[in-house]
Amino acid sequence: MKLELTGEELELLTMMLGKAEVDTRIEIHHATRSFEYRDYLKERQKTIADFLEKVKSLKTCCCE
Repeated sequence: MKLELTGEELELLTMMLGKAEVDTRIEIHHATRSFEYRDYLKERQKTIADFLEKVKSLKTCCCE
């Protein structure tokens, strides 16, 4: 799949993913009763972090 984004769109995506990563970290901290839900959140946080790194590398490659 190929997706073309402008620099502004990449910046917005980076910001949104960063917020999602922080929000997920906070939710993990508050999810003390359900270990299954906590594990799900930890996996989601890893996915978000990996995606964020991909987007950041696109910004570096495309914006130079």
